[in-house]
Amino acid sequence: MTRASVSDKQIVRALLAEDDISDLAVATQLGCGYKRVATVRKRVGLPVYIRGRRPLHGSMQEAFAAQTEPVEGGHLRWTGTREKCGTPVLRWRTLLQTAYRVAFRMQHGREPVGKVSRSCGIPGCVAGPHQEDRRMREARKAGEPPC
Repeated sequence: MTRASVSDKQIVRALLAEDDISDLAVATQLGCGYKRVATVRKRVGLPVYIRGRRPLHGSMQEAFAAQTEPVEGGHLRWTGTREKCGTPVLRWRTLLQTAYRVAFRMQHGREPVGKVSRSCGIPGCVAGPHQEDRRMREARKAGEPPC
């Protein structure tokens, strides 16, 4: 194909055929200039291609679920990355948090107060209902209902 024979429709079709394809990849595929692809992309309202690595998971919850496996008794075993000391950690985009804090936040819908610890006593369990923060521990010790 020559530059003149590549239509805007062909460029749009190529841009829509694959998720997250670069202007250069489309230009190479069709034999036209990448600046023309960028111009067509902008004209039809498609988002600008952003270079760089893409997150493996669309959300922190997806990343958490992908790195856990259920075990007997309603517990969750962490299969993802750990710190040198053994603490399970979740890296999602630019955020690095312990899996315990992420599980707590997902379960209780709020930021934990102080340290998060397991209420079940099973080492490494990251099940949300088994995580408690300082406020919950103090309430339990005082005989109050959990927060």
